[in-house]
Amino acid sequence: MSLMKNRNSTNCVETLNGGPNPAEKDIMKKFIPILLLTVLCGCGAGYNFSPYVGQQQNWQTQAGSYVRVIDKATLYSPGQLPDRPYLIIGSVTTDSEGNLAKAVRAQHADAALISTDRTYRTGTVAVASPGVLWGIPLTHTDIGAELIKFK
Repeated sequence: MSLMKNRNSTNCVETLNGGPNPAEKDIMKKFIPILLLTVLCGCGAGYNFSPYVGQQQNWQTQAGSYVRVIDKATLYSPGQLPDRPYLIIGSVTTDSEGNLAKAVRAQHADAALISTDRTYRTGTVAVASPGVLWGIPLTHTDIGAELIKFK
């Protein structure tokens, strides 16, 4: 049994013996920049930050609060406020608490006051086999928060 079927086919033996044909080289030259662009664009910050501009106020505080600490960043749950005075650095929107914690550290804030945290359904993936059918929901999360620095 011969590994090479004919001279015009592109197969593993031809690639090993003579290298890729010119059409394959052109495809690879076009594919590599697209691949690099995809990889590099996927490495963004993971959040959108808008700095607060304007006069700082005596922002509201409260005696006790529910907080979560994620990756050494303090996140105040919606409706919860710190027990001491603070300055607002800016606003952040993101899709996960991990990215919110990353924003707290990157913007040199002390904590984040979460104002909105909602998860909504964006679709369903249906899985079927003989006698079995179920759907897996696809969801997206939006988180909005103010980054603060204690006085």
